[in-house]
Amino acid sequence: MDVNDDILGLVLERVDSHVSLILAAAVCRRWRRAIADAAFLRRFRSLRAPPVAGYYHDDGGRRRSRVGPVFYPTSPSVVDARHFSLDFLPGGASSWIVLDSRGSLLVLRHASRPARFPYKFPEIVVCEPLTQRYKRIPPPTDFNDDSCCWKSFLIDGEVDEVGGRISMSNFRVLCIFETHTDADMYTVGSSWSKKNIRHIAPSFVNWWFMGYGRGCWYFVEDMTLIALDGNTGDFSSSELTPLLDWDPHAWDIDLSVTDGRDGKLRILAVFNGTMKMFVRLEGGEWALEKKVLLSEATCGLPGYKPSFFSEPQYVLRVSEGYAILSQYIKEPLIFSINLETMEAAPATESMTLMVYGCKLPWPPALHACIGR
Repeated sequence: MDVNDDILGLVLERVDSHVSLILAAAVCRRWRRAIADAAFLRRFRSLRAPPVAGYYHDDGGRRRSRVGPVFYPTSPSVVDARHFSLDFLPGGASSWIVLDSRGSLLVLRHASRPARFPYKFPEIVVCEPLTQRYKRIPPPTDFNDDSCCWKSFLIDGEVDEVGGRISMSNFRVLCIFETHTDADMYTVGSSWSKKNIRHIAPSFVNWWFMGYGRGCWYFVEDMTLIALDGNTGDFSSSELTPLLDWDPHAWDIDLSVTDGRDGKLRILAVFNGTMKMFVRLEGGEWALEKKVLLSEATCGLPGYKPSFFSEPQYVLRVSEGYAILSQYIKEPLIFSINLETMEAAPATESMTLMVYGCKLPWPPALHACIGR
């Protein structure tokens, strides 16, 4: 308690987590004032990003029995899953399907209508589960009755005074419509605006969604790689080199992207019974890094049959250093491929579910104590 405010700030900046920071703020009024200071919070945020509290995935049940998105904490001993329930949303959690997540926010659509149902803009909300706040997203004023809402994404807002990039008062939603040659962007508290991307692709009909990596969502059209930056909401494109020896029009090919531990982007291409992994080099070109013949890698797995590989394989999910694959057959062999060793292992159905991370809100809900 004898140190000056500058030294105190340097000590508190080294607190190891956001949870510990909130506990430190409860020690005394002086520490609380120091931690609630905008400059301190901005410095703390620059040193460590808010941790992932847990992950949501849809229960996968039929409409009459589904319970909606289920939350699984990363550390059950620290994070109480009950605080992340979505029952506060209109109609309860079972009425909603997660479309995307970013920071502490989720964007969801109502489950009463298929995602690509034309003639009506889907009911969409953005919410922050921990604080139980939500906001309905109205349809664009010029919404075309022939349009289908194809994809919806959460985009960062402007960086605020405490270093936060996305919150309930600072977010954007970007929607892609199949019949448009523009993307529509909604800013919280504002309205929709157009993002013209005719210079990248004439339409979205032939876009293939590949997944998320290095802060961007990726798509491919023919041999063009298209990236949507989650920080800025801008689209960019680059050509895939001929080294990626696939036919982009082939019906039996599946493409995905993933981050490597070295920070480089990878493309996984599954076709002709083989999975190939390409890495993006510093100059932007792509190089074949690894490949595996799937029938050989999986021949020792329980339930394996050579006939499984008479049908195309496809990637169900890529996460945490492995890819989950299956086949287009009634009783598929679901297996994982370790992206480091390219070895196969059995996979459970729960491993195939798409997951959406949810971080702790930033800034934490702190208020400086003035006087007594």
